Amino acid sequence: MKNKLKPFSLALKLPLFVFTGVLTANGNPYLAKKSLRIEESARIETKLQQREITITGNVFDDQGPLAGVFVKAEGTGNTSITDVNGNFTIKALANGKLTVSYIGYVPQTLDINNRTSIKVQLAVESKNLNEVVVVGYGTQKKVNLTGAVSVVGGEELITRQSPNTTSLLQGRMSGVQVVQNTGQPGAEKANIQIRGQGTFSGVGNDPLILIDGVEGSLNSVNPNMIESISVLKDAASASIYGSRAAAGVILVTTKNGRAGRLNVDYTLNLSNQKATSIYKGITYSPEYMELLNKAIDHTGLNVDQKYTQAEIDLYRNGDPELYPSYNWMDAVFRTAPMQQHYLSVNGGQEKTTYNFGLGYLNQDGILINTNYKKYDAQFNLNSNLSNKVTFGTNIAFSQGARHESALNGNFDGNPTEDQILSALAAHPTFKPTLPDGSGRFTSKAFLKEGGNKNPVAIANNGGRDLQQYYALASANLKVDILPDLIGEVRGGVKFNNGQTGVHVIGVPTYLYIFDPNPTVNDFPRNGQINGTVGENNMTIRDERDIQYTLYGTLKYQKTFAETHNFDIMLGANQENFKYNRMQGFKRNAPVSDLKELAGYSPTGQTVTGYAWEWALQSVFGRLNYNYKEKYLLEANFRYDGSSRFIGKNKWGFFPSASVGWRVNQEDFLKDVEWVNNLKLRGSWGQLGNQNVNRTITLESQPYPYQAVFTPGNYYIDGVLQQGLRVGDLNNENIKWETTTITDIGVDFDLLGNKLFGTIDWYRKYATDILRSLQVPSYIGLNGPTVNDGEMKNTGLEFLLGYQDRSREFKYSVSMNFETYKNTVVKFGTRQVNSGSGLLTEEGLPYNSYYMYMFDGIYQNSDDIANSPKTPNWVPKPGDMKYKDISGPNGTPDGIINEYDRAVVGGAFPKFNYGFTFSAEYKRFDLSAFLQGIEGKKIYIKEWGIAPFRQGSVPSTYWRGAWDGEGTSNTIPHIFNENYTPNTQVSDWWLQDASYLRLKNIQLGYSFAPELTKKVGITKLRAYLSGDNLVTFTKFFDGIDPERSAANSRGAIYPQAKLYSFGLKATF
Repeated sequence: MKNKLKPFSLALKLPLFVFTGVLTANGNPYLAKKSLRIEESARIETKLQQREITITGNVFDDQGPLAGVFVKAEGTGNTSITDVNGNFTIKALANGKLTVSYIGYVPQTLDINNRTSIKVQLAVESKNLNEVVVVGYGTQKKVNLTGAVSVVGGEELITRQSPNTTSLLQGRMSGVQVVQNTGQPGAEKANIQIRGQGTFSGVGNDPLILIDGVEGSLNSVNPNMIESISVLKDAASASIYGSRAAAGVILVTTKNGRAGRLNVDYTLNLSNQKATSIYKGITYSPEYMELLNKAIDHTGLNVDQKYTQAEIDLYRNGDPELYPSYNWMDAVFRTAPMQQHYLSVNGGQEKTTYNFGLGYLNQDGILINTNYKKYDAQFNLNSNLSNKVTFGTNIAFSQGARHESALNGNFDGNPTEDQILSALAAHPTFKPTLPDGSGRFTSKAFLKEGGNKNPVAIANNGGRDLQQYYALASANLKVDILPDLIGEVRGGVKFNNGQTGVHVIGVPTYLYIFDPNPTVNDFPRNGQINGTVGENNMTIRDERDIQYTLYGTLKYQKTFAETHNFDIMLGANQENFKYNRMQGFKRNAPVSDLKELAGYSPTGQTVTGYAWEWALQSVFGRLNYNYKEKYLLEANFRYDGSSRFIGKNKWGFFPSASVGWRVNQEDFLKDVEWVNNLKLRGSWGQLGNQNVNRTITLESQPYPYQAVFTPGNYYIDGVLQQGLRVGDLNNENIKWETTTITDIGVDFDLLGNKLFGTIDWYRKYATDILRSLQVPSYIGLNGPTVNDGEMKNTGLEFLLGYQDRSREFKYSVSMNFETYKNTVVKFGTRQVNSGSGLLTEEGLPYNSYYMYMFDGIYQNSDDIANSPKTPNWVPKPGDMKYKDISGPNGTPDGIINEYDRAVVGGAFPKFNYGFTFSAEYKRFDLSAFLQGIEGKKIYIKEWGIAPFRQGSVPSTYWRGAWDGEGTSNTIPHIFNENYTPNTQVSDWWLQDASYLRLKNIQLGYSFAPELTKKVGITKLRAYLSGDNLVTFTKFFDGIDPERSAANSRGAIYPQAKLYSFGLKATF
């Protein structure tokens, strides 16, 4: 009957509506008076609703009153915070709403309804169960995830004070390895690997980083602006990104504004920086001189550099200003300040919210003549244009200025490392400047001395300045097409521009001339010029890249019969990337401080430049299904087409599938109160890699299927002519490198969500690895890129944590751990790098150490005679002894040669781990974070390790060197330069780089709101913080063990200890 009456009802209402309108329009007095009464009543009601009243209230939980709870009166901007007894007072609209929120509790919004007294009971938030996680092209409830995804919140990141955003991820998540190779401001070079090295292609181990859906640079984002970071570790979670995701995906979500009153947040951090470790050398000149003489006597090398006894006595007994014992580490390292400021303005109304942030960093380096400044800005806007249309935009900009020393105009080198190397190689027998007060720089004390360039002179011979401009902008439009169908389009652009100038000033350096017969009044030294540090020249480089991204998605969400939940997405993506570079070089400036390239002489000038681009087209999709949120299923695919391949190999298909079972939802566990969540999951999928590594003159040429031509000179009819020649062999048959990942995991939350954790086992297998084929040198061309190689990683990772709270105290502890095994499955003929001691061979970890095995010290001549023979060098008592492991027939043959090298472990760490702790008591908070690796070894020698390398100061370690029979069986006789018996590639130089580091400890105090409100501050927190304060390691004393290179030298810019004071205020 209802359906039959509807047309009649409509037919009746329509004419009545029209009739009433006509009467009103014609001024019917009865209706007009009634209308006036209704309008007046409405005005009175509105006034009553808008009337402000004073409300007193109390907030508590199941254990008693809650202090510090934030109370907000909607529509007025009025706020309050509860006192120690949970009480608050606030002015609010009589019929408005109160929002009550507190960290760790479920927020509540209450109708006031003219009440002047309100009590509110808050419930502890089951965060682990209700948390929403950002995944590819969307979000999912954490409990429904079937892939391996790790998440860290922005507030957790900023407990550390590192100016490098990438390093803040270190030790925070299992399966994510972050190594900061240097502490140089603006050039920290923090490397990220997700679940180990997945390929040996050279350029396929860096994860894809997306910021608000668009590819960007993690270090460009101010950490204060980060809401959360999700890391997609397995194929099930990452295959939606297909060819870009073989090394994993990092999704960065920045903070949006919140509707309500305008909030102004300001963060200040002031730090003092010191080196985590500084090389400890023998800097007492007489001891240094005697040790060098002893080394020369033993090796017979550079005998003309020996010091006479008279020279040694002058340094022992003479004027220390004229005959110094100088520590060059004190000359180049310093305590340096750093300051960071961040200001954000956020807020909005019901339909539009905004968040605008400004950041400033000013960091002096702990190495002289290094510094970095950075300015950054971010603006996020979200607006509901209608009930069905939402618009959003994210705009970020940063500008960084880095300064460092210049050395010979070596543009692509590492001048700061060279500066440290020069400090290591400087003798203690002279100071940076002549003792006559002229300020002239020195080169050495005696003409016979070896040595390098004066590191202080390097700091004064110009510099290298890098200006980096970065912009990332995106906009998105969402449309609710149907109740269950949403369409979204997002477009973005990333722009990078680096402008680098290397300005070198030739700085003259002077020699100390020794007077063998000084008198009392005779100044024993006078400056004689001894070369220069650098020459006057200038190099300018401008390089820029721009990347466009455009994608669209359709998402369909529907629940059938209240049990079958579907979430389906289809999308398409287009990316374009362009890069170009120009570089010019000139020398011979008319004045030394000229920084304009046009003013230099054109003689010998060079100009170079190149450009390249690539494009990617994709379609992708995802199906999520769950039954009663108990049985979970997800399937993804991506179909990518890359301009780096041609023909049938241009397109690649990358699928994945995963399942999950929430065991705690079963009847046999549903009523077990201490099991809050227990989920088993498994996944399989494939990912691609289009990155190509070619050894060519033009960097990163992206099209290995094409022949590359380079300029060349040819004699034609006796005349030198310029032409082109083929530089590389091309290969039209190359195709996608593919990585297949299998993952089995379990997630659990127990004991009322107090105990939580995740365990994952994975297998990561790369096939058709893109690599350069080695060809005989007589061909005269670089080898082609081929698909030839397979690599496997298998690993185990877990996260385990516990959290609890009482009335005034809460705490949380957690640990993450990862171990994995890397194996080269297919490589072909093994490859040995005899100089670095690295071996790539099937069945072994990639770049395994391959070296002689140290077997003690020769104690006397009989020991040498009774030991295996060394045909390639003649040992002496005090030299290193090596094990006879094998010969041509596979058994020891009494001869030390290439057959006696053995594979040594340590190329990859046995495990990585991290610990976090946080606690709050009343207004105090304390947090600590430790991170470490175990089982990693690094082959390190030359400067900083080998004694007297270019005259470098030997480490104090060499005071324990062999000095006669029975004095040592671990440290050889001290030697100089490349003394063959002791400088073989052996495991003696392979040092244990395991470490455990206190990354951060912080103590904070939040001031009482009733005090801060008097000066207009809603919230105020002050803190003291320390970063990298303590490191436990067996590595070479004075050298930082944190580095990713398998082999390196001691001359690396050390990381910094930070002692910080900070404030965070909300207005």
